[in-house]
Amino acid sequence: GGWDGKDLCPFLWPRAMRAQLWVPQVNEVVFSPSESHCATCGEDGSVRVWSLASLELVIQFQVLNQSCLCLAWSPPSCGRPEQQRLAAGYGDGTLRLFSVSRTALELKMRPHPSALTAVAFSTDGQTVLSGDKDGLVAVSRPCTGMTFRVLSDHRGAPISTIQVTRKETQGHLLPALAAFCPWDRLLLVHVGLGVHKEVIVYSLRQKQVVERISLPFFAISLSLSPGAHLMAIGFAECMLRLVDCALGTAQDFAGHGDAVHLCRFTPSARLLFTVAHNEILVWEV
Repeated sequence: GGWDGKDLCPFLWPRAMRAQLWVPQVNEVVFSPSESHCATCGEDGSVRVWSLASLELVIQFQVLNQSCLCLAWSPPSCGRPEQQRLAAGYGDGTLRLFSVSRTALELKMRPHPSALTAVAFSTDGQTVLSGDKDGLVAVSRPCTGMTFRVLSDHRGAPISTIQVTRKETQGHLLPALAAFCPWDRLLLVHVGLGVHKEVIVYSLRQKQVVERISLPFFAISLSLSPGAHLMAIGFAECMLRLVDCALGTAQDFAGHGDAVHLCRFTPSARLLFTVAHNEILVWEV
């Protein structure tokens, strides 16, 4: 609904100077466990690490003549801060691991015959799961550089998202624009899987749909806040919608010059990053 500025505060409030980080088309945004930095990957093959305090570029890794399509930051359980890594997937099927502290390439492997479209660390940081545009999922060990298992259950459809639950060894491969609900891990939220413009909430406990939320357009990006019960949804119509799942209310936000193809809440839920082509907007929640 609209906001008249009188009785209801908007869920999001842009900073006094809205942060816009001008880079080639951004394909992913991920955050360090301490939330001191974020990393982006782009169509030009770059992986960039930014300071969240100053919004300045501090590290850049560059691969020539390749697009970097997906990115993951190693979890806090991976070890000391100096052991943190970035896993990046590229259009030629290669997976690269970069050391953030040493600003160096640690490992390059090619677990896929086609472009990588999703990547994630296991909760202990010792395993990397990667998916490609042909539907294959590879399970690899960075310490050995070996791929020890390939899953083909999704063959024929691109892997859009890989999420791993906090319970070790229990990984879940999700369809496009789907996420586990942070405030109830037995709820699965997904959009874009049917003919209707809506968000569907599915209960893994009840094995049925428990809620449907109507949308003005078909969603192209989705993020769930790990703090309050908030859902950020991006549309091709250059609009961002924030839904309060507890109150059942919604607020729309303009400001993008292109389709909002990526939404990401930070781990603390204090900030929301939204991406439209090569423009990153940073919102205070």
